[in-house]
Amino acid sequence: MASSLDAPRLRRTWPQRLLIWFNMLVVVGLLAAAGILGYGYEKFGQIPRVELGQALSPQEDTLGGAENYLIVGTDSAEGLDPNDPVRAQRGRVGGLRSDTIMILHVDPASETALLLSLPRDLFVPIAGTGGSARINSAINTGPERLIETVQEYFSIPINHYVQVDFAGFVSLVDTVDGVPVYFEYPTRDKKTGLNVPEAGCVELRGDQALAYVRSRAFEQQIDGRWRVDGTGDLGRVSRQQDFIKRALRRAISQGIRNPTKLDALINAGLDAVTVDSELSADDVVSLGNRFRSFNPDELVLYTLPVTDDQVGGAAVLRLVDSEAQPILDLFRGIDPGTLTESSVRVRVLNGSGVSDQATIVTTAVRLAGFGAADPADAPQQGVQRTEIHHPPGSVAAADLLNRWLVTPAVFVEDDQVVGGDVALVTGVDFAGLLETPRDEAPAAVTSTTSTSTTTTIAGETFPSSTTTTSTVIGAVPVEPVGTRPCG
Repeated sequence: MASSLDAPRLRRTWPQRLLIWFNMLVVVGLLAAAGILGYGYEKFGQIPRVELGQALSPQEDTLGGAENYLIVGTDSAEGLDPNDPVRAQRGRVGGLRSDTIMILHVDPASETALLLSLPRDLFVPIAGTGGSARINSAINTGPERLIETVQEYFSIPINHYVQVDFAGFVSLVDTVDGVPVYFEYPTRDKKTGLNVPEAGCVELRGDQALAYVRSRAFEQQIDGRWRVDGTGDLGRVSRQQDFIKRALRRAISQGIRNPTKLDALINAGLDAVTVDSELSADDVVSLGNRFRSFNPDELVLYTLPVTDDQVGGAAVLRLVDSEAQPILDLFRGIDPGTLTESSVRVRVLNGSGVSDQATIVTTAVRLAGFGAADPADAPQQGVQRTEIHHPPGSVAAADLLNRWLVTPAVFVEDDQVVGGDVALVTGVDFAGLLETPRDEAPAAVTSTTSTSTTTTIAGETFPSSTTTTSTVIGAVPVEPVGTRPCG
């Protein structure tokens, strides 16, 4: 049976084109806020706004005309039914956390859209705190800190912000009459309330759709036994990204050519979504016109390569920096393979013992344009010669940093670098950074022996052996659980 996407293309009015764009933008936000800004300037003015001060990057400064939107699904339980399973989790009655975090990169010139999912358990330096934590905690004091954390750690400029809450998500999915998802086996998640008793194609309505996209304890009944999926946060990311495309198709087929449905989508979205105060109706109209023929299947999906780890007994995920850079460069507006300061993250470790040196040098490294992780003390003190530790195959990143150093460093090949592409271990000879880098990297003195046997994070030292590898390289699995076509 032909889908709505196979139907002959009709000429669309500007509200319809606008609907397509914000289907993509806000549905991505938490997967189904179809068309909320597509009905005109009057409706646009009713959208709740948030003032973000200087947190956002000016559009004219970055990305050559493209834009990055930070899309956040917040797990506030306010507005949900008192009996909703979400409220039963840990006695939650309110509060704000970023349950889903995505970066949408749109380039009007090429009419391309890229989507990067950030796992909520990713352990990162939290901007303005001097410490590290799971990234989903950064929003606790407001979206500004989350935006700054993303920009500082990933060196990705954020131009706009969109937020969707739980209750709004449920309403929006119900407004499009549910989203069809294929289940190979009976499926459940006791924590979120997901309950699919029979295999096959199921139209997930609001509450069950929410339970599905939030599921991390995903179980399937295979040969009479309930088996845990085991992919946790990463599996959830895959299912969320697949759900996005399904929701986009559903919203387009149900909303664009049906005025009654369009109006219902808009009204449902008004209470679901918050946008930054800098996003204007003119911006939306312009983007809607450029993306008038956008096909949901053309949305390119990315995930980050990560490894499992534990911090203080809690399970977290860590970024595999060397493998992540080509993906991150796409969202930085950098051609793949081009090495720039913004595409290199530096971890500064104080090896000289000079008070506060790692913190001071981290500030200088950021001013030079590098990404920077939290500073810390090196495992050994009294290091005589400054060292740049780099994983095998990352000499170019070490060379780029070395161009900025007043006193050239010794290179140490080290496969235990954590928190950055390279680690700068300051020695007694450290003399600071230059105002501008050398045209050519100084000749490197290389040591093949790494002295690092531990990793220091935010003042705590962990043996390197605590990290267990479970790497997912930059792309959603070809067919993650629950993502087969329906119909």
